[in-house]
Amino acid sequence: MTDILDEFRSVIVGPRVERFQGYDALARRAEELIGWMQRIEIALGATPPGSEKDWHDLATAAEALVAITAAQEAWLADYDAALARAIEQARGDIRSLNIQQGNVNAGDDS
Repeated sequence: MTDILDEFRSVIVGPRVERFQGYDALARRAEELIGWMQRIEIALGATPPGSEKDWHDLATAAEALVAITAAQEAWLADYDAALARAIEQARGDIRSLNIQQGNVNAGDDS
């Protein structure tokens, strides 16, 4: 099974396409967006409160985070499906083994 979590993926984030090398890179991007949103929220709660630009930036970051989390869900669903296929393959391989029926008790030489 190829490791799906290490593949390259392209994700549409706002008006542009971002390319990620591996799921970890996508997760880091989500963390960056959350950090940016937290900084904006601090500015919005300051005295004087944040500007219209802060509200715009917060909305932009939230939209990007929605796109990133949707991509995370899809990527993990693909990984789960690949794992399920690998498990079924392993089960099939085990079932097809030619096992001798005479040695039921392992280690019993009688």
